[in-house]
Amino acid sequence: MRRMQSPQNPVSRSSGLVWKMIVVLVLLDCAPSVFAQDLSNLEDIKPVSLDGSITASLTKYSVEGAERRRPATSWTFVGTPTLSFYGLNVPFTFILSDQESEARQPFNQFGASPQYKWATLHLGYRSLNYSRYTLAGMTFLGAALDLDPEPLRFSFMYGRLQRAVEEDTNNFSIIPAYERTGYAFRLGFGSEQNFVEALYLHSKDDSASLKKEPSLLNIFPSENVVMGLNSRWQVAEQIAFEGEVAASLYSRDIRSPEVDSNEVPDALGGLIDVRSSTSLTFASNLGVVFTVPHFSLRLGYERIEPDFSSHGAYYFNTDISNYTLSPNFDFAGGKVRVSGSIGYQVDNLLNTKVAETERVIGSGNISWNPAQVFGIDLNYSNYSTQQAPITFDTTLRNFRVRNVSQSASLTPRLLFLTEANSHSIVLSTSYQQFSDLNPVTTTTSNSKTSTASLSYNVSFFTSGLSLGASLLYANSVQSTASTNLVGATVNVSKGFFDNKLTVGGSFGITENKVEPINSTSSTFNESLSAGVRPYENGSFMFTMYATQNSSGIPGALSTQPFNEITATLSYTHNFSF
Repeated sequence: MRRMQSPQNPVSRSSGLVWKMIVVLVLLDCAPSVFAQDLSNLEDIKPVSLDGSITASLTKYSVEGAERRRPATSWTFVGTPTLSFYGLNVPFTFILSDQESEARQPFNQFGASPQYKWATLHLGYRSLNYSRYTLAGMTFLGAALDLDPEPLRFSFMYGRLQRAVEEDTNNFSIIPAYERTGYAFRLGFGSEQNFVEALYLHSKDDSASLKKEPSLLNIFPSENVVMGLNSRWQVAEQIAFEGEVAASLYSRDIRSPEVDSNEVPDALGGLIDVRSSTSLTFASNLGVVFTVPHFSLRLGYERIEPDFSSHGAYYFNTDISNYTLSPNFDFAGGKVRVSGSIGYQVDNLLNTKVAETERVIGSGNISWNPAQVFGIDLNYSNYSTQQAPITFDTTLRNFRVRNVSQSASLTPRLLFLTEANSHSIVLSTSYQQFSDLNPVTTTTSNSKTSTASLSYNVSFFTSGLSLGASLLYANSVQSTASTNLVGATVNVSKGFFDNKLTVGGSFGITENKVEPINSTSSTFNESLSAGVRPYENGSFMFTMYATQNSSGIPGALSTQPFNEITATLSYTHNFSF
């Protein structure tokens, strides 16, 4: 048995004709608060009702001097109705849209999650989260059931985790994939503060689901079993323990021969056919939380072995060990809040690499709000990386990786509020720096970026008039070039007839200069908007955005000036039956 790299999660695509229509039907989860009604008084509940909204929009687009970024004409039709039957609500959303770009397949997904008291049924396309290392947000087509009669909790799902995708040798952006089905369950006991859960996932690819075996490397039919234990316990009023551990049995290629291996315990070997491509890896995430009034502290540890994989999760950073310390406190009557985190990360957990990487990550935030009129936020983060060969050789010192990334932001604000109007002034500044500490590469890798923006807005409550203006500055210095950007924007909006009619507009200009090529470009942006609400349940909205860009980049890299306009007209109707 050997540890091997798990295959990538393929993106489901297929070749075909250009489709002009994309229909998306997604039934959303039901709101739990709806089912708190007392069904013993059925005469007080509407037997059947239908509520929601429908929005239709039409967009026109034109551009001169540049490539078209979207269709010249497009439209969408969106509905969000909610069907209620004796207190049981089933909300859903549908989107009907034309698509004149080269979509290679129609996209049709639908699902529903009706809920009654402590029982929820999931049907169709759903995305569920059992735990970080087992079923963690993977979209599937099938059925699932959640039962939560406290203190017990039980969840089960079965469905297709991945559809079959044939290889297209004329389009290498399409990644072939075998059809994958699986099931998972979660069994737990306890409350939100104190619980323990056992988790299990088993999925397998159908090796006969493709007409032709993919010619690309690392595309094999695989099988996966993940077992986990998730728990949280409030051992005292101030202290809580939380954590999850998981073991993953992963067969990279189910067509590889079966083997006898003492690396897989007999108790686990019965869950999956152990093959020459099977690996057993572990992951864990543990934490201790200490909480007292106005102060909390979390000490965390996470370890994910190389090539740990789960068919129920999209992506993992593997071969890492993380230690984190996260304090959070406030004082001065809550007017000052401080939070932060510092962590240490290292890889090469199983000593399988020729080099080891260490990272130190730190961040902090201070928010001071002494009064309603004034507040300020300060943020800082630091990320350092160091990599060195396991066996140090002086001839390799110039190839060592050592760098530091830092960023900081400062945002003071003023707010003056009266019964007649409000004034707000916000200044936002940020600074980012990347420092390469390797003497060989430092001259080509270092960079610094500074940004600042100042905005002022005033609103008059009686007249419905709002005015605003902002200034922008940005400077970026790289090893071979520097960029300076300055800009300004003004905007205005006004409501009429008790805000049944609202109009607004904005105008902005930015100038960008690049050295040492002495390039200067200017961009103008304009927008207009108007909204009309002729009656309570319906409203029209019109928006138009225009951009004019003039480029001053000389030589082979020159770009042509362009003009771009996007206009959208939409109507929204709210209904209740």
